[in-house]
Amino acid sequence: MAAEDDVLKFDSHDLNIQVYSAGDLRLVYAGLPHELAFGETAREKTPADATRYPGFTSGIYPTFASLVEMEWRSKDGSKFTHTLDLDSIFKDRKVLHDENPADIYKPAPILGRRPTIIIEVDDRTVNVYMFTPIQLIPKDPNALRRDRRDHRILAYSKTF
Repeated sequence: MAAEDDVLKFDSHDLNIQVYSAGDLRLVYAGLPHELAFGETAREKTPADATRYPGFTSGIYPTFASLVEMEWRSKDGSKFTHTLDLDSIFKDRKVLHDENPADIYKPAPILGRRPTIIIEVDDRTVNVYMFTPIQLIPKDPNALRRDRRDHRILAYSKTF
């Protein structure tokens, strides 16, 4: 993790995959296949899902390990394929957040040390988010813990 000119950059990331109102998702990234909601249609996305912490990750990857090859079935049964180029989506390797740089705890700006890239399939839409827990300088200098704020920022979206 580098902090240059108040810009946080990353050179590795975690990956989280989420499926809503779709099924039979096959996704390959960095040579690793993932299959989700196979033989079923995943539940609909709820408002709580839009802000939830990405519970599982499939590992730590260097930026960027490969293209993301995807295929899935929408809730009406239509089949789709799509290729994501994370290198072009995150071409500058900047950590996406909306914190004031002066408030960020510079020695360890990211809790967990790397952002999580969330790939979401929601029926006919593919969304890519960056989820990053940012550590902040405590407002109270006597505080025993640093403040933290989670950021889930949409970086890419395509509807078919």
